[in-house]
Amino acid sequence: MEHMVHSESDKYMSDLFEGLKRKFGDKLSDTDFEYISKSFEKYIFEMIKLMREGKSVHEKFFSDIILNSVDGIIGYNKERKIFLWNIGAQNIYGYTKEEITDKDLSVLVPEKNLDDGSFEKNQNEIAEKGFISGVETKSRTKDGTLKEISMSQHRIYDEKGELLGTVAIIRDITRVKKLEKELREKENLALIGQVVSSIAHNLSNPLNIISGNADYLLLDKKKDDEGYEELKVIVDETTRITKSIRSILNFARPLAPMREETTFNELVDEATSGFKFLTGNKTIKLKLRLEKNPLTVKVDKELFKDLILNLVSNSIQAIPVEKQGLIEVVTSTKNSHSVLEISDNGTGIPKNDLPNIFKPFFSTKGYGKGTGLGLSFAERVVKEHNGKIEVTSEEGKGTHFKIIL
Repeated sequence: MEHMVHSESDKYMSDLFEGLKRKFGDKLSDTDFEYISKSFEKYIFEMIKLMREGKSVHEKFFSDIILNSVDGIIGYNKERKIFLWNIGAQNIYGYTKEEITDKDLSVLVPEKNLDDGSFEKNQNEIAEKGFISGVETKSRTKDGTLKEISMSQHRIYDEKGELLGTVAIIRDITRVKKLEKELREKENLALIGQVVSSIAHNLSNPLNIISGNADYLLLDKKKDDEGYEELKVIVDETTRITKSIRSILNFARPLAPMREETTFNELVDEATSGFKFLTGNKTIKLKLRLEKNPLTVKVDKELFKDLILNLVSNSIQAIPVEKQGLIEVVTSTKNSHSVLEISDNGTGIPKNDLPNIFKPFFSTKGYGKGTGLGLSFAERVVKEHNGKIEVTSEEGKGTHFKIIL
């Protein structure tokens, strides 16, 4: 552009002098022409300077938008080597520009996406169409964790149509996806509540009548009498159904924690006080390792005692009758957080079942041994108190739960 201005200015300068000579002739001296020439050159120089400043401001404006964008903006060349890396990308992935420059794009792709071909599929689509837009997938950060992202990519070409590279715009939607999941869970709970309330209303009266009549008939019978066992089964099964309905109703009901100050030590002592009455015919030792100076937590004591009792009961059920059982409960403080751990040496949880154990109605205990709501309820309680619950397990060796507040 500057070269063009200089070229055109020389042409106009020549035309100007020719015109002045024709009009004024000898009235203008060489000194006058020199003055006019220098003045013209000065004005042209100032114009070019203004053009440069305007271009510089324009470029800086768009450069700042790209480099400081909240969204990650990543540029990579034909060999998929990264050359553009803005602050948004650094915040999402944890790599600095110096660390990531010249790295292959695949460093940001989860192993699963590389193995199943989905990464190459996206790259082929970009090559074919020139862009992809709003693709939701997972991406790998510097520390190896996976984030949910929304991704758009566009190929960039020069004036001759040669490929320069590709620009990707990345938006972190991990929190959005988490909120969507929580919303779906709440909607499901609301639906469960409506369905169960209707079922409970329709079943409660008939169950009470059946149970009441069976109890009445049992009053006049002894264990060896004809019909005693059948009536006992009726009473036991109606009681089991009633308990299941009550559990489902409690699960579906919205939580309204009554928070008060306590410690994990106090909750564990109260929840496990009747441990010897829970083991039945199993030989199980309860080992408590409680912190000497625990942090105070503000929780609903009854909800947390139910939670602890539920986890301990699960451990008891997971330990075979013929095995010398051990359940260990540990409290500690880590990074200003209160930690409660409950572990056992039971049968463990199959690897394929681990992702499902907190889902409502999922159970591995078999028919009549549980509603599949205990762990789901435990997770709800912990989340309601802004904590998290983790589980690790190995078949044949046992299970370990950790609650962090």
